[in-house]
Amino acid sequence: MAVLQDKGSSRVELHNVSRFFGDVKAVNEVSFSIEEGEFFSLLGPSGCGKTTTLRLIAGLDRPDAGTITIGQEGVAGEKVWVGPEKRGIGIVFQDYALFPHMTVEQNIAFGLDGLNKEEARQRTEEMLTVVGLVGLGKRYPHEISGGQCQRVALARSLAPLPKVILLDEPFSNLDADLREELRNETRRILKERGTTTILVTHDQEEAFSLSDRVGVLNLGRLEQIGTPAEIYHHPSTRFVADFVGKADFVAGSVEGGVVVSDIGSFPLNGEKINDSNAVEIMIRPDDVDFVEDGGGNATIVEARFLGASIMYIMQLSNGKVLHSLKPSTKAIPTGAKVQIKVDAAHIVLFPKAVG
Repeated sequence: MAVLQDKGSSRVELHNVSRFFGDVKAVNEVSFSIEEGEFFSLLGPSGCGKTTTLRLIAGLDRPDAGTITIGQEGVAGEKVWVGPEKRGIGIVFQDYALFPHMTVEQNIAFGLDGLNKEEARQRTEEMLTVVGLVGLGKRYPHEISGGQCQRVALARSLAPLPKVILLDEPFSNLDADLREELRNETRRILKERGTTTILVTHDQEEAFSLSDRVGVLNLGRLEQIGTPAEIYHHPSTRFVADFVGKADFVAGSVEGGVVVSDIGSFPLNGEKINDSNAVEIMIRPDDVDFVEDGGGNATIVEARFLGASIMYIMQLSNGKVLHSLKPSTKAIPTGAKVQIKVDAAHIVLFPKAVG
């Protein structure tokens, strides 16, 4: 990918970074750059290499190849190594990692050895205000909630004014309502302070709602990097299309410059695919519409109520299943015959894999 020349003090860049564990390529020639103040997420399934990548950036592990730069300083490479304590990085872990024998104030002040007592006290009070925990400084971790513990962990990481914050699935242990509230509050705090942030998560909704850009990892390789909208609507690989959001794949072929399938014909949308080539057509549920029609080409076999919307599962005459997301204001019963209409603007084509 192109390397930008404007190097902010908290810019992070990885170039051909690899980390192997025996024959396992946990991180395989990964390259990307994160701009100063950007909120960036590494998204992928378990075992894809995202946490290992985070550990390499933090200095908790050494790469076997490649270079890592923070600001204008190389921190890891063939002849370069800067320890984690000198990288100017804060880390918030999934399990909070608070000291149980220390109060909230003492936990926050733990990394402020470079300040005198009064400066450390003022910084701690400032952090309590930033994360909304004023009045709880004298309590111990077991005396506050899980969400409050995560706020303490964030405050402790922010207190030394780090160049970069690394978030290692920090919201996964919280219940759904608190998770959404806290992650939105965390983004607000980090954006207001202009902190460069890297989040590791397997949660697509979390990555999309928080991030300026997202990098999708699979088996140690970076499959795609882009804005949430780019990743969702224009996946560059079959894996990204299948992993990110719900998608159906319909077989088709290119004939006369159009894609022909059992659910209709579609334009190529600028994609360069030759005639007679077999393809798979990726279709998102929000791009599938239908109307009740006794002579329609599909049958509703299931309707999943999701609150504001209903996910309809429809079966074509050839047995193929499609999903459609519709508002829940009007429910259509299972067994109803429908005529499917697909919005061709967002379909994405992938060459059909041989075998």
